[in-house]
Parts: sequence; C-alpha cells; structure tokens
Amino acid sequence: MKNFLLLLTLLFITTGYSQTAKLWSSVTTTDNIRASKSTLRQGFPEDFKLFKLNLQSFRQVLFTAPQKNSNLGGAIVSFPNVEGKMEQFEVFESSNFDIDLQNQFPDIRAYIGIGKDDVNAQIRISASPSGIQTMIFRTDKSNEFMEPYSAEGTIYAVYNSSRIKGQLPFTCSTEDVELFNANKSTITQLSNTAQLKTFRLALSCTAEYANYFGATSASNFNLVLAAFNATMTRVNGVFEKDFACHMNLISNESSIVYYNSATDPYSDAANFSNWNSELQANLTTTITEATYDIGHLFGASGGGGNAGCIGCVCVNGSKGSGITSPADNIPMGDNFDIDYVAHEMGHQFGGNHTFSHTSENNAVNVEPGSASTIMGYAGITGATDVQAHSDDYFAYRSILQVQTNLASKTCPITTTLSNLPPVMNAGADYTIPKSTPFKLTGTGTDPNGNAISYCWEENDDATTVGSTQSFPSPTKTNGANFRSLSPVSTGERYFPKLSSVVAGTNSTTWETLSSIARVQNFTLTGRDNVAGAGQTGTDAMVVTVSGTTGPFDVTSQTTAETWQPNENKTITWAVNGANTLPGSANVNIMLSTDGGLTFPTVLATGVPNNGSASIVVPNVASQTCRVMVKPTGNIYYDINTINFLIGYT
Repeated sequence: MKNFLLLLTLLFITTGYSQTAKLWSSVTTTDNIRASKSTLRQGFPEDFKLFKLNLQSFRQVLFTAPQKNSNLGGAIVSFPNVEGKMEQFEVFESSNFDIDLQNQFPDIRAYIGIGKDDVNAQIRISASPSGIQTMIFRTDKSNEFMEPYSAEGTIYAVYNSSRIKGQLPFTCSTEDVELFNANKSTITQLSNTAQLKTFRLALSCTAEYANYFGATSASNFNLVLAAFNATMTRVNGVFEKDFACHMNLISNESSIVYYNSATDPYSDAANFSNWNSELQANLTTTITEATYDIGHLFGASGGGGNAGCIGCVCVNGSKGSGITSPADNIPMGDNFDIDYVAHEMGHQFGGNHTFSHTSENNAVNVEPGSASTIMGYAGITGATDVQAHSDDYFAYRSILQVQTNLASKTCPITTTLSNLPPVMNAGADYTIPKSTPFKLTGTGTDPNGNAISYCWEENDDATTVGSTQSFPSPTKTNGANFRSLSPVSTGERYFPKLSSVVAGTNSTTWETLSSIARVQNFTLTGRDNVAGAGQTGTDAMVVTVSGTTGPFDVTSQTTAETWQPNENKTITWAVNGANTLPGSANVNIMLSTDGGLTFPTVLATGVPNNGSASIVVPNVASQTCRVMVKPTGNIYYDINTINFLIGYT
C-alpha cells in the first residue's frame, strides 16, 4: 500500500507540468477587470502580459512539492514568462516561517524552483488563498516578476525588471555610520564559507499596513502574514543568492501585528523619526530580545526607510529598529520588496550606501550617480539616477561588508553546505593607454560543477562627490567611471559596452574612459546561484591608465568602402606610444562581419605595433564589416568607425 501511495505521489508530481500549463490562459485586455490596489503604485510597470489562473487547482499542485532539503524530486510546475510562453520549473517548498508558525498556517507557503527549460533560471513563489506572487532570477536576461493584477487574485501581470516607470517616492534616512561592531575591513577578496546562516526575523507592522491588506482585527492575522510572506519570499531569494543568509518569521508574530492606529505602539507617520526607538522598545518589551535576531517594521502611511543602525543584527538593544514604509502608501510589489525592504535589511546586515551622488565617508561609494544595485538610490535622486529601479542584486562591496560583519556574529543557526563557493580568477593587472577602450576577461571554476554567473565591477571609492562629480568623466581622479551591470554567463566585459564603441563613442552617461593617468580597481564576482544555498567568490585586478600614451586609435576604413576577396588592403592606427606598454609590441587584427557584434575572423597575428599592416581580404561576403586592432599581450583595443563591405560591387 505504501509503495502504491508513493507511486501515485510521484505520478502526480511528474505530471504537474501538463496539469498546471492548462490552468493558465492568456488575457488580452484589461477591460472589465477590477484591478488590485498594487497596480496603482507609481512603480507598477508600463509593459506587462496578463494571464488568468485557476488559483485553487494551482495551489493544490504546489502543495505536492517536497521540502527543498528532501531527497525527493520536486513538483514540475509551469509558469508563463514575459514572452508569453509557458516555462517549467522543478519546485520545492522553502518556508519563510518558524516551523510552529508554518504549522499554524499551512495555507500560506513559499517555494523555490529550478528551471527545466532555462537551466540557469531560479524561481521564488509565495502562495496563499489570496493569490500567488513570483520572482524569477535569470542570467543574460532581465529578471521577471509576477503579481496579482485583479483584486480577486485570478489574473496576473508578468513583467521584467527592466521596467521603467517614473521616479520613486522613497527616501532612506539611515545614517551611514560605521558598522555597529566597528568591524571594518580592508579585504578586497572574499568568498562564502560553504555555510547557510538562518536568522529569526521579528516583523511587526503598523495598523495602516494591516488595514491595507484588509486586516482590521486579530481574526485577520492570516492576511497580514500572507503579505509578510510575499515580501520575504523575494527578499530571502536575494539574500540567499548573494549572502547565503535566510530569515524565518518568528512563531509569535501575531503578538507584534496591530490593527488600530489609535492604539498601536507607533507614532503617526508625521513623527516617523520616532519609529526606530518605538519598534525597538516594543520588541524588547513584547517578545524579549532572546526571541529574535533581526527586527523590522512595515508601514503604509509614508515616512520612508530607516534601518536604525548598520550591521546590528544579533546586537541586543539595536537589532530591532529597522523600518520600511513607502511614501506612496502601497507596501507591496517589486519596488517595495527589492528597492525598499531588501535595501533597509541590507543596512541591518552590514551594508552602507554605494551611491556617489553624495558621500558618507565609509569607503564604499563605488557606484556612479544614484548607483543601480540594491544599496543604491536608483530612481530616487532625480538628475543622478542611473535607472528607475534597483537591480535585484548586491554590489560586490556590499557583499564584502555583509560577509565581514556576519563573520563575527553568533546568533544565526549555521548550516554547513555541501555546495562550495566558486573560485574566481580576475586575471593579471594591466597598464593601458588613455582614452582607449578595453576588455576584461576572467574565469571561474565551481567545485560542484554549478554554472557561474559573472559580474565585473569597478571598485573605486568616490572621495570627491556631489551631483556633478558623481557622473563618470574622462578627467575624474577618484570614484567609479563604470556602472555595475547585472551578472552574465561569461567572464568578459567590454569597457565601455562594445556597442558604444561600435557606435563611435567612448563615453556614455554611466561609462567613460579616462583621459588622465589614474589607477582603476576592478573585481570579478562569481555566483553559483544554487537554489536556497547560493555561494559567491571574488577576485580583484588593477587597470592602470597611462597618462603619457594613447589614445590607441584605428584610423583607416572611415568611409563605407568596398573590398573584394583576396585583395591586399592596409589597416592603419595611431599608436601614440602605446607600443611601449607591457604586452603591446605586437598586435592582432580581427574582422567582424556582423557589424561589430563579434570578431571571429583573424586578418593578421603578431604584426608590429607600428601603426600600419597589410592584410589579404578573406573570402567572405558582408555589408557590415568592421576591423579591430588589439595588442597580443594587453587588454585594450580599437575599432574602425564605420561599416564597410566585402564581396559586393
């Protein structure tokens, strides 16, 4: 009988895809849909796709998913993506609750899934009787979100994280002081330690927050808990991937949730500055310091965010003073979860702001302008906004701060993992000519054979700051000239983007080459993106810009000329002393036939770096040819300025 039941369970799990695919249907109009309140937020995307879901049947399939640490195969579940296609994931339960709390509320659950169609994809799912919400982490693509679009939770909006929608009305007033334990570090390379740290989270809320979700008394606690779960599913997804940290809501959550604004222990939002101390006092009195490791308050009446301290998890008397309450009074959605909550909790775990539009003198203002990673201010600063929303990952410098801070903490439960961190190699240091594009190439190996995502970042603290000074500039003497970009599947990055150089510019708003002598520090961070147990590794290298050589510049093929196969042609370039730099005595000459996207064809190798070389035209046909000249032993290069033709008359 037991074998028969096991067989039925396995059959149900493995046929989940065909079942759940049929539970979704495309919706082509928003007419006659009573929209969810979350769609009213300023940060709601302009571009999205709608799908209708049989929620009850879908949740029944999710309930069959085994625990993530079990030896069972996951439930195969399908979700629509931003392309409108159904996509399969192998799904496991991954609770955000203390076990007693989870047992009390079995209808409110969280899941983690591994991509079957896109093997580099990872999904996080929160589910309750009110609906589901998801976040998909991807490599080489924008991450994706799904949220209820209809008020009754049957129609869902799917969109990606490159959405653009206005300036966000939110301010983080956390004072960027030293780490609470003064554990500052000069380390520039750090890896995870093959451990998962689990923290007890005491999450309180104002009455306005509870009321927003329809909870007016303790009998509606489940509505508040479902909202907590939706946000923490996404936050834990990011924290597990970048920090190897997880937070579980404590078992006595119901004792710190409030429903009447006249009697809750928190001031009105006009006195938001009191909330840090009020929250800390309330947690200390109501649940005691021994029952939690990090405390936070959600509001829905404005105020902004304030972590109360930097790096104070585990520290009695200050660990419970973090706040997030958006100015638009809509405490849900991707911008609330990622831009706001993950940011404030990032402070509590040890991260300072990484932007450089203003300085806080903590040596981590390593991103230009508003910054674009979670500990920045993307979409908030106005003129210095790099983009409208934070990308959903932490900069290397934030990871370093948090790892350094947590190394001395003893409060979390530490689980040793079989998953080991990737080993990264950023390559050698180089000296390059001024005003010349370059390409960094690094490698990574993963002891467990996991696919690594790579993130190159400039790691230079801005000591000269301000709105104007925070922009990249050819004459900038400190701070980053290159923004952070989302992790990709290869260890290569062109500075600036190759497409910019092909378009004829070495300078864009957030990427600029130096025209002066300076030293630029770069880090290569690898993530193994293992579901629920992510590990990172980082290596560093240095690019020294020579102020007396360069620019290195291809000067031929400046018009749309036509070549024929087997002809002899001359390529010319301005050396400007670059041949005196290490690895620069000789150059290779490469051909692109796709407009500069790739350069697979070798025209010449190891020719002297003297400014001119004769080549034989290969037997190819293309109307979009480009030539690249690069030294044989260095990282800089240049491309001619316009497409030319081969094999056409």
